[in-house]
Amino acid sequence: MSILYRYGSTYYINMTNRCPCRCVFCVRNSTPRLGDADSLWLDHEPTVDEVMDALREVDLSGSREVVFCGYGEPTERLDDVLECARRIKAEFGKPVRLDTNGLGNLINGRDIVPEMEGVIDSVSISLNASDSDEYQEVSRPSFGKDAYPAILEFIRECRERIPGVTVSVVGGSIPSESEERCAEMAREMNVRFRVR
Repeated sequence: MSILYRYGSTYYINMTNRCPCRCVFCVRNSTPRLGDADSLWLDHEPTVDEVMDALREVDLSGSREVVFCGYGEPTERLDDVLECARRIKAEFGKPVRLDTNGLGNLINGRDIVPEMEGVIDSVSISLNASDSDEYQEVSRPSFGKDAYPAILEFIRECRERIPGVTVSVVGGSIPSESEERCAEMAREMNVRFRVR
């Protein structure tokens, strides 16, 4: 079980395996490994103290940021993510990024972006589709048709409160014209766009 793993020079925190989506392209469907992790399947969700202890055991000097991203959706554990982020910034002086499916408001039953402000330095949001129907096919969210509008609202709100906002799609998972439309949507929302 890996709480922490390195991908390239960056360290990632694997907080949970819970996720409200069953994306057709999800890497966890094909391998337990990512980066230098033997397995990202958790036998328990790590406590804040366990996460901090794991970070103290590695050399973070080459990691320009610390990222919350594992085999689940980090906002399933929002309060612990935010507490870890505060401690990381205080102890290590590293910026913190959240990689998310953008469904944190639905997961937590409240608007979480104000809580992220000043704690999360950048956010990467998986847009994954150019419209709701395509999103249903590709990401298969448990929230049904409420999911896609919630993601778009989450992106807009993050843009107002979080310094760095990127939206992304998985290359080859949707038609090229849909990728182009997603890029156009990102421009319209004034956020960065990435094909991952």
